[in-house]
Amino acid sequence: MPKIDPAAYRQRIDRITEIFSDIAGRAEEVSKFRCPYRDRLDRCTGKFKCRNQVASPGENLTTCSHDGQFDYRSAWETKPESYGRAKARIKKIKRVSAEKRASLNAFPKKD
Repeated sequence: MPKIDPAAYRQRIDRITEIFSDIAGRAEEVSKFRCPYRDRLDRCTGKFKCRNQVASPGENLTTCSHDGQFDYRSAWETKPESYGRAKARIKKIKRVSAEKRASLNAFPKKD
């Protein structure tokens, strides 16, 4: 078995790291506007209904029609406006629960 030159090995590792860094950087950039369920052939791979799905004639496939100009996540949220209301309700429930726990802890238990 031939000896491995540490300098050449390090150079190859650095080159591979550079290549993968470029790939990861591009993937991160694209993830900000491209639906993660859209494949390279513009087919939708989501296993749910989305308003951006377009049925392909004669095929059992759907095509992704979003143009990358919006936040795709709202496409499958049934009522995106209810998100704020839900967060407010959760906050209120947490506050009320904390108040109840505090009032229970204010009175020492009698043995």
